[in-house]
Amino acid sequence: MTIAIRYQTRNGNTAAFASQISAITETPAEKIDTPLTTTPIDLLFIGGGTYFMRPDKTLSAFMATLDATKVKHIALFTTSGGPETPTDKALTKLATEKGIPVVGHFHQLMGGKGMLGSKKVTLKPDQIQAVQTFAQTMLNEN
Repeated sequence: MTIAIRYQTRNGNTAAFASQISAITETPAEKIDTPLTTTPIDLLFIGGGTYFMRPDKTLSAFMATLDATKVKHIALFTTSGGPETPTDKALTKLATEKGIPVVGHFHQLMGGKGMLGSKKVTLKPDQIQAVQTFAQTMLNEN
């Protein structure tokens, strides 16, 4: 199975989860500005944050570049300081418009920025377990 991991992050939250997915899949987690290989991808993990109830514009732009002949399935992982639904729906819609099925969704509520800038990102043991279980489930089912 060919796997790729791409993510967008502002505060480091999504990068921390991407790193855990990377450990399970033994695939490097790379930012969305890293081009995908020309080899078709069976499962693409795509992650990003929620900002003002929307995905980051760079993540939406990345999704718009995807090609259903090169990406077979998408597994979404998102982080936010609030509800997951708006970003999850927006990213799923973009994937559907491209003809790529979304086979899994993972979301974690995070603290976000503090008054003086980003807080240090340290995942809790239950968050690590949850994202690793998600990644393993995606591998087993796809």
